[in-house]
Amino acid sequence: MPPPEVVLDRWVRMQACKHSGCRGYVGKLDIEKAEPPSIRSFLHFVQDVMNTALALENANASGGVEHPPFHFDYLEVSDGTKNAHAFRYEGFSFIVVTLPLVQLLWDLSQYLSASDAVQQVLGVDRNTVRRDALHALLFQFQIAFLVSHEYTHHVHRHCDTSADTIAGAWTEFTQNVTTGGLDHQAQELVADGFAIYLTLANFLRGGGREGALEQLEQQSLPSVEADEILLKCFFVALASLFCALWPEDIPITEIRQFRHPPAPVRIEYAIRVAIMWCNQYGSVPESWFGAERFRQVFSVASGVVTGTARKQWDTHIAFLRSEDGAKYDKLLLERFEIARKGKSEASRPRTNASGAT
Repeated sequence: MPPPEVVLDRWVRMQACKHSGCRGYVGKLDIEKAEPPSIRSFLHFVQDVMNTALALENANASGGVEHPPFHFDYLEVSDGTKNAHAFRYEGFSFIVVTLPLVQLLWDLSQYLSASDAVQQVLGVDRNTVRRDALHALLFQFQIAFLVSHEYTHHVHRHCDTSADTIAGAWTEFTQNVTTGGLDHQAQELVADGFAIYLTLANFLRGGGREGALEQLEQQSLPSVEADEILLKCFFVALASLFCALWPEDIPITEIRQFRHPPAPVRIEYAIRVAIMWCNQYGSVPESWFGAERFRQVFSVASGVVTGTARKQWDTHIAFLRSEDGAKYDKLLLERFEIARKGKSEASRPRTNASGAT
């Protein structure tokens, strides 16, 4: 079997290029060509960390779902497309992101780390904080969430059932936002939720905790206070990602046909899932998730997004607070609960007609 890098490049040149949304795809990225040069070593680092973690994953970790071995990588594109894909091809389970999307995350996390307002929300001293370390940590939160989200599409078998396939690919952030539906949105929220569980488990209770606190120079914080600052970092990073990929000109009257819920909806569901995680793992109390705290988080996160004068955002938020918005939220929550509970069944090993797995 050829190495996954070769198979990935073949997929781009033979499969993805046939799809209208991927015509600018060139091939697997040569990291040494990435700009700015300062990002190259970090791209290598992230890829090594992700592929090491994915190599240790097994069917037990994925709820019993058997799958080809994982490989995480980057794609070179010629048209600035910001996208991510989860797909199976020639014996591998691929999770890939385009370089412009990685560059967006890199820039967002840099803007966040340099923002006095962000530092105030996080509760760090702007005179002593190591901005490069904060930059790296916020980027790690974003890329970890994104990869975990795509991983979820694999283990929940969304890649197997998606009608919008590119050789079995499940795509994110597509420009045609009105070709989805509530079931599609619910699957995206399920993927968000599982990704949040995985990311928080690593950074708050797993191997990423010590390094994250060192980057913040907060190693001496008591346990709950350490959880608080890490949660704030996570939500600032996550909210900025959602806002940066929140289209300005979407027709809000067609919200039920979107492929992804609008950014405020994804943030709201992220908060709900984080509350469940914190209750389960003995972290911060539910009262910590107050509305005022998250208004501040949303404000500073959206404030660093280029083109923050997106007047349509106010229209979207007003709709979500309306009677029609409440009906949409009720229907979406119902679909979310069905998708969330149904994934347990979907994650069981499949059997053939004789009952063998």
